[in-house]
Amino acid sequence: MSRPTIYDVARESGFSIKTVSRVINEAPNVRKETVDRVRAAIELLQYHPDPAAQRLGGGKLPTIGVLVDSIDDPFFAQVVAVIEARAMDVGMDVLVASTGMDETRMRMQIQRLARRGVAGLVVAPFGDPGTVAAALPDDVPVVVVDRKCGVTDKDVVRVTDEQGATDAVRHLVARGHRRIGFLGKTSAFNTLQDRYTGYEKALAEAGIEVDARLVETRAWTADEAYPYALAMLATADAPTAVFAASPMMGLGVLRAQQRLHRQDVALVIFGDYPVAELMTPPTTVIDQRPTALADTAFDLLARRIQDPGAEVLDTVLPTLLVPRGSGELAPRAES
Repeated sequence: MSRPTIYDVARESGFSIKTVSRVINEAPNVRKETVDRVRAAIELLQYHPDPAAQRLGGGKLPTIGVLVDSIDDPFFAQVVAVIEARAMDVGMDVLVASTGMDETRMRMQIQRLARRGVAGLVVAPFGDPGTVAAALPDDVPVVVVDRKCGVTDKDVVRVTDEQGATDAVRHLVARGHRRIGFLGKTSAFNTLQDRYTGYEKALAEAGIEVDARLVETRAWTADEAYPYALAMLATADAPTAVFAASPMMGLGVLRAQQRLHRQDVALVIFGDYPVAELMTPPTTVIDQRPTALADTAFDLLARRIQDPGAEVLDTVLPTLLVPRGSGELAPRAES
């Protein structure tokens, strides 16, 4: 059972989250009846405030900004949800914005959030290192999440992209696959380039040469990935397995498999997605563990706001291979 949150206390007591937070932080001018009801709810639920969030809140109910690629992206939707829950634990506000994976828009969104007087920012940057460095403010605490983009002077939390990809392809090789395709736009982010490096590494370990005909690095969206995956799987020497470097790439592959009635092609996707377990077969994924990533980002931001001069940390969290069926398919028998 998950621990109770400030939202649960608010619902039990019948007051707003902001009122509950004022009682928790012993703010002045709160009616005794209100205090008594909130404290009774706290005791009933055995609620304990989040220490990191309390340090960040400082009783001032500040706002933090979260800037991601898109709130439609399942990965970033989970990241935002966790940060909102942590912030809610002390009644803080969260402003969420998206870059649309556009450098100009990223810069404008950061400026907009900074003008709103946010206490700190969690940013998934987009662009080359020079653009990102120029866009990130020096007068607002910032935590960079998911990808580094050359950032060296801000706290960063990311995952083991190269190792996760290596694990995925090793998993396919261990099932007997020798012809393993790759889809992912390596020029978009350093994360996707790292995943391609992991793909190459696992193949080299197995003594398998990279076949350029099985590698597609131009696709970014599911719609872009679909025709490339379709062409790759429709050839006479099609791959028996595919490693998709992102959920969007994976969705493009799944569409192509359905179109060609090719459920015999093994598939591992880097990044989980909502209906992965409902597919036939269920999709094997490399889980980026967005909850752990978001929790760490929040903790780093709390630390940075509390101690602006603290050592800059680059935190790298492990990924997790989740076998569900698609990645465990053996190579199809030759006819």
